[in-house]
Amino acid sequence: MLLAGCESESFSERVSNRFSAVPPKVLTVEGDTRAVYYAAQQAFKRLDYNLLRSNVGKLHVEAASRINTSVAFRDSRQLVAQIDIAQVGPNQAEVTMRLVEQMEGQGLGGANELPLREHGFYETYFAVLQQVLREEADAAAAKKN
Repeated sequence: MLLAGCESESFSERVSNRFSAVPPKVLTVEGDTRAVYYAAQQAFKRLDYNLLRSNVGKLHVEAASRINTSVAFRDSRQLVAQIDIAQVGPNQAEVTMRLVEQMEGQGLGGANELPLREHGFYETYFAVLQQVLREEADAAAAKKN
């Protein structure tokens, strides 16, 4: 009886996690928001993502991966990333990222979206973004010399 309670609790946690809002992943970087905004776009391009929307006034960038199709499963999948940038201190910007997997197929009952709480692309993107920012800082320092 006691074990059944533990199982149902774990099940309810899983259900709650599935339907609760997925918080964004956050990275704080050095740089002004406008420079980070342009670096964010460059990072997506390096990762072979297509820019869907970008708004310099709102410091927002949205990009999508290529569409991966499976003939065997008769479906297609694509990752869509949304980035927002905010000033959080002198020469510091906060980058928030949300990642959604879009799926479409016969077995899925049409189109579906799944916000991703964990995915390797978060770390990959943030690493490439930091590399782009480092390269731009090095290039700016070289111009001054």
